[in-house]
Parts: sequence; C-alpha cells; structure tokens
Amino acid sequence: MLAFNMLAFNRNNWRPRLAATVVALVAFGPVTPCARASSETAAEGAPAESADVSEESATGTRAIKLGEFNIRVFHSVSTRKDTVSFVVHATIKKDDYPTFERLYSHHKNKVRDQVVVATRLVPVEDYDDPELKKFRRRIMLRLRRSMPELPIEDLYLSDFSLSSESK
Repeated sequence: MLAFNMLAFNRNNWRPRLAATVVALVAFGPVTPCARASSETAAEGAPAESADVSEESATGTRAIKLGEFNIRVFHSVSTRKDTVSFVVHATIKKDDYPTFERLYSHHKNKVRDQVVVATRLVPVEDYDDPELKKFRRRIMLRLRRSMPELPIEDLYLSDFSLSSESK
C-alpha cells in the first residue's frame, strides 16, 4: 500500500513522487474489496453479498437483508436520547430480483441513508405497535419516493430493540 508522507513533501521533490505514485497505481491498480474475498466465495463463483439473500419462497419472492442499523435519536427539547436497533429485510418478486440486484449494488448507501432518516423522523409512539406498521411504512415511503425504480414489495424488521434515557 502506498503511503504519502506530507512531511517529506516540499517544492523540490513533488514531481518525482507524483510520477512514482501514478506509475504504481497504474501498474498495480487500487485495492478493491473483491480482491480480498475469501477463497470459498471465489470458488463458488457467487458474490460475497449473496449470503444475505434467502431462497425463493412458495409465493415466488425472496428476502434480502438490507442491513443492520443502530441509530441514536437525540431530542433536544425533552433531553431524551433514544437508541433504536434493528435489521431490515426487503422482499422482492422472483422476476424483479435481477433488476433489484443490479440497482441495489449502486444505491446501497442511499438506501441506508433513507432508513436512517426515516428512523430519526418517527415519533416514539409509533414504536408501540408490535408489528411496527407505521415505522415500516415510513421507511418504505422514503425508499419509493427517492428510488422508485427499486422493485421492493415489502419490508420486514427483525431483532428490533428500543431504549430511551432521559436526563
């Protein structure tokens, strides 16, 4: 891995260092997460993310893990701090799975951002529902509004926990 030392950088030697850095990057290329995949995954020919995809159900849908979230929400007026943690799963129709996989690989961060924003905007009363319908609906609406091309049928939450502390 190349390290750039700013202390050794001065007016006289910046060109040779820059040239050496460019040559090294062109020759060896950047280190990518795909290059560090385990040999088992490479041997199977499947991407490392496929472990988060369930088998197809009888209704023709698949569940895909969108991520684990641990979000702190600070309420400045009431001096209360809520911590919400959960895992989000999306269900996708069998026919829409290739489209979803292609689009989701480019929009992972945006999906995570929308889930975080939706979580921070939910009033604490919405967490009282055992099925978390309003909370899931808020997340789904934000995802559909920001990325209507993602073919998500429904969202499910697992490992949900909520803790509140007041000062």
